[in-house]
Amino acid sequence: MHILVDASDGNTAQIISGDAAQIVRAYNAENAGAAKPEPVNASIRLWYNPSRSSQKFYGPGIYVLAMSLFPPLLATLAMSKEGEQKTILQVYVSNISAHEFLLGKIAAFMVVATAEGIILMGILFLGFGLRFAGDPTPFLVATVLYMFCVTAFGNMIGAAIPSQVAAMQAVATAGFLLVYMLSGLLFPIENIPAAIRWISNIVWGRYYIEVVRDALLAGGGWPSVWLKVLAIAAIGAFFYTIAWRNMRRMQLKD
Repeated sequence: MHILVDASDGNTAQIISGDAAQIVRAYNAENAGAAKPEPVNASIRLWYNPSRSSQKFYGPGIYVLAMSLFPPLLATLAMSKEGEQKTILQVYVSNISAHEFLLGKIAAFMVVATAEGIILMGILFLGFGLRFAGDPTPFLVATVLYMFCVTAFGNMIGAAIPSQVAAMQAVATAGFLLVYMLSGLLFPIENIPAAIRWISNIVWGRYYIEVVRDALLAGGGWPSVWLKVLAIAAIGAFFYTIAWRNMRRMQLKD
């Protein structure tokens, strides 16, 4: 009998492999005989993380959490400051369109997110000993889309809440509570109570952490993660659309 265990989460893999081995031993103790001393011989193989190193599980999670918190916080502070200090009125009465204003804001903080991402990847490679397991293209595409997604989220909150303190609390709560607790960073999504597990389907960090772990551990490439990349793009487009509608509603017609 061959048992394959996903060891991306080293602690969970150790528990599963131990339970499987114990079940096999119990079965053999009940059914062993002279002809077959061990009716079942279990061969347990750990995938992706054979050494069960916790660094390979928590390293990508730390990277995704940092990318999920800081860029949207900076974006929402800049946007909500415009509303709090009423400088946004100059945008409303100008010839600049809502698209131009939002895309300019998003592009600026995507540059900041890119610098942060490069530093964090250096930490993953040097501090956590991780390397790309396969084609890095899905990771690079997903990273650009994710930076757009989180900065669009920050702009959406900042456009809706013209108070820096309130907007910052909203982004921090969403980024920490949803991405940290309900995206699979700490524990598998299957361990989340069924009553709230459905929320994970709309958490943007859930899809990005799967792409990152695939790029650094599994190496499945596009066949494994293309749906996750599309999900990130769809959620980012939704955030941008809401922010654009809020801006467009306040602008004066020519």
